[in-house]
Amino acid sequence: MTTNGTSAQTNVELWSRQAVETLSRERGEPDWLLAWRLEHWEAAQRLSMPGSRYTQVRGLSLEELTPAPAAAIPGEAASPPRPEATAEEEGVAARYALLDGAAPRIERSSGLQPKGVLLLDVEEAVREHPELVREALAALPAPSDRITALQQAFFRHGLFAVIPRDVSLEEPLKVVQEVTQADRAAFSLGVLIAEPGSSVTLLEELVSSREVERAALHVGSLYVRVGRGAEVRVASVENLPTRVFHFARRRAVVEADGRLSWTLGWLGGRLVMSHVETVLDGPGAEVEDVQVFFTDGRQHFDLTSNLLHEKPHTRGEVNVKGALKGKSKSVFWGLIRIAPGAQGANAFQAERSLILEDGPRSNAIPSLEIEANDVRCTHAAATSQLDEEQIFYLRSRGLSEDEAQRTIVEGFFEPTLEKIPLESVRERMRELLHRKWQGTAGAKAA
Repeated sequence: MTTNGTSAQTNVELWSRQAVETLSRERGEPDWLLAWRLEHWEAAQRLSMPGSRYTQVRGLSLEELTPAPAAAIPGEAASPPRPEATAEEEGVAARYALLDGAAPRIERSSGLQPKGVLLLDVEEAVREHPELVREALAALPAPSDRITALQQAFFRHGLFAVIPRDVSLEEPLKVVQEVTQADRAAFSLGVLIAEPGSSVTLLEELVSSREVERAALHVGSLYVRVGRGAEVRVASVENLPTRVFHFARRRAVVEADGRLSWTLGWLGGRLVMSHVETVLDGPGAEVEDVQVFFTDGRQHFDLTSNLLHEKPHTRGEVNVKGALKGKSKSVFWGLIRIAPGAQGANAFQAERSLILEDGPRSNAIPSLEIEANDVRCTHAAATSQLDEEQIFYLRSRGLSEDEAQRTIVEGFFEPTLEKIPLESVRERMRELLHRKWQGTAGAKAA
């Protein structure tokens, strides 16, 4: 039996059609949103769990988890802890904090309102701007697995932001999602719309202030629309506890002359499955996707990046680089699809993995679907091991074996880190990679 704050229910009931109807009714949602939720709940009943020949979801039982409640359960924190610094003191335009999928807190700087930026929790946006939410939800692809379908049926919160035409935000928007509760399933759905000529940076952090004793689930999705001539930078760092299963889906549509950059860092979690899809939907649209990961122990990362070139003279680039220790595993799926008529498209994807000891396994599966004859399209994938001659050379210069290995790993990551457009994110990634190395140095998986 599980308590949801007011009554005791079995977990089967908490995942039922009636639970979806109750959720929507308590939030006062319009009929169209309830129908949308129920459509995805029904899809979840016939879809299987995500996975592939390289990735299977083991150790996660939805029946043992409780969906995030509308309010905190007695004895838990009522809301995310208030940070010591205000949004202005932290140097951000706004900060959105979400604890275990419930109780969001939004802090806005004083300079945000005069610019006309719309920044709400998605629950507020449904009430105040239902037409914008409906348009964003319609742009999401149909779910392909049970986890995604349940996330769209049960989501409660998420950042909803609209940057007006020709408005440039110098300070970033910051989203912090924290996971602290075991046996909890947290679902979030975010929307970022950059109108033509606008500019914005979104910083995301997925963290925890403590270790989670048993399995927990975090599922997040983000939809981004980059208007004509707009520029959007999304940087995300995931450093969740080792018992958390994390599933992330990000989809962006980039219109003519728009520019988008993804910067994603993957460090924590037990199983991480990430799916990034970018649609280049106008001439001159560009995207750069930079991802860095470091696995150890029995971690398993399954990362997908799809570039869909729909219009002529578009450019896309994907660079993924990772290091593996212990008995960890990684899988990278890369797709470049160039539609008929998308002449002049320029696309590149590369995945490189560095195996630091005997136990890890890494797989890369790049693919191309080209239906135009005047394009430039290339891909590369490579897996290598630490070079014993390089280690010997560095040790001959006075470094210990650990220092020599760390130096090689830092040199391996550095060219990719230099591609990150935000200096603060580059430095944060360097810091976290260094901490990860310190935490795994000399450790062997059981």
